Amino acid sequence: VMLSLACIGYAEEPQERIKNSLGMEFVLIKPGKFLMGSPEDEPGRYTGESLHTVSLTNPFYMQTTEVTQAQWQALMGENPSSHKRCGDDCPVEQVSWEDTQRFIQKLNQKEGTDKYRLPTEAEWEYACRAGSTTAFPNGGITTLQCGVDDNLNAIAWYCGNSQNLVKPVAGKKPNAWGLYDMLGNVQEWCQDWFGVYPDDEVVNPQGPKKGSYRVMRGGVWYSPARDARSASRFGSPPHYRFQHIGFRLSVTP
Repeated sequence: VMLSLACIGYAEEPQERIKNSLGMEFVLIKPGKFLMGSPEDEPGRYTGESLHTVSLTNPFYMQTTEVTQAQWQALMGENPSSHKRCGDDCPVEQVSWEDTQRFIQKLNQKEGTDKYRLPTEAEWEYACRAGSTTAFPNGGITTLQCGVDDNLNAIAWYCGNSQNLVKPVAGKKPNAWGLYDMLGNVQEWCQDWFGVYPDDEVVNPQGPKKGSYRVMRGGVWYSPARDARSASRFGSPPHYRFQHIGFRLSVTP
């Protein structure tokens, strides 16, 4: 069943949540149609963000926060993070896309399922936008660099407010669908290979069949505001580990 933007994403809508054995919390994201990318007049826009219509026909659960150091440690028995001093509730980082796949495999085994995975790039942006069409889920962008942007400051850690430090998850307001730190803090791996957006409307896109880079989304604690927009997209080789890249999981119902 297709839902229009008018039908979805009211902040007051009760959102179904589930919790797993590691204490990860997930919120149900309902199917819908949205504009992925950015309009040509959006300040800070990069090429490669061409606006196109995406239909997501299946519900999915999205983790409400980035995977934390404690959650990684509990499952994997070690903590690869560069920023261990930040603490258990800080995002795990210094994990490659390939590392996330090992984590997912182990979590699926632990819980006797095959439903944990990374979100697709389209699912990620749909969940991040939470029904919005503006640069940020809660409104437009007023600075491209590290100045104070009231909208971004309310929901994200970026170079304008982070004191150049990674932060514990859920320290800022969530978006309208109950998701924290979708922008800023650490960048997040997505499932897809990085590629050029299609021109036409697409249904449940999975990205290119092959590539050299996996998609990363969401900006970083030291990002300028333009890199923390909902439409900003980056890519990295799947074996690379960086101190600013983490991830959050999705669950197929």
